[in-house]
Order: sequence, then structure tokens, then C-alpha cells
Amino acid sequence: MEKARIFELSTIVFAIVILTVLGIFSDIYLNSINTGAYLSTTQRQDAIPIKVIAMQYAWEFVYPNGTTTTNELVLKANQTYLLEIQSKDVIHAFYIPQLGFKFEAIPGYVYDFYIIVNKPGVYDIWCAEFCGPGHYLMKGTLIVVS
Repeated sequence: MEKARIFELSTIVFAIVILTVLGIFSDIYLNSINTGAYLSTTQRQDAIPIKVIAMQYAWEFVYPNGTTTTNELVLKANQTYLLEIQSKDVIHAFYIPQLGFKFEAIPGYVYDFYIIVNKPGVYDIWCAEFCGPGHYLMKGTLIVVS
């Protein structure tokens, strides 16, 4: 009986230690994504800000010069951009499956996300959060030029 109790306690302690370590690493990784810490200071300072505004059932992109496009985002390859993701109405998710990016767009909150795309091409932008009956129409295009 004593061996079983020791084994049970050691299993619990081991699980606590492993989950704590994983939680710490996850927090560090998530913080580096949220703050752009994986980029150099110069890259963060030189980032071009673009507002990404989600609304039922479209994406609106506002560039620094005031130009606005709907459902089409054009970026230069190897350039750092700061996407300021927000929503006008309900919760949306800014999702680029080919690049593995998915970020929530929540009303009243601006989510800053640094992005550098190295490979020119055309990528899909989807809403990955059910946002209403026209959700399936919420599709955009990311065009990366050299």
C-alpha cells in the first residue's frame, strides 16, 4: 500500500512539473509572437502599419497613405508589416492557411501582428470564425509581390 501511495504522489508531482514547464514555454512563445520580439528592433521600427478591419462579410485594408481596399491585401516580399487587426461588428478570425497565420478580430480590441512574407504569390484569406449566415462569403486575397 505504501509503494502505491508513493507512486501515485510521484506521478502527480511529475505531471505538475511537466505542465508547469510547458506552460512557461508556451507563455514565452506567445509573448514573443504578440510583441514581435522575434524581430530585430530595426524591423519592428521599419514595419509598415496596415489596418485590417473585419466586418460582415468582408475584409477592409487601410494602408498608411489612406488607400482602402476590400478583400485584397497587397504586400511586398521581405518587407515587415504591422497588421492592426480589428472588427467592426462580431468576432472574426483572420486566417491565411498557406502561411499558417490565424488571429482573432474582436470588436473593441486591436490585435497587432508583425508579418514578413518571403515568397511572392497569391494566398487565401479566410474568416475562420462563424460570423453569421454570409460567413462563407468572407474570403480575401493576399498578393505578395517581389
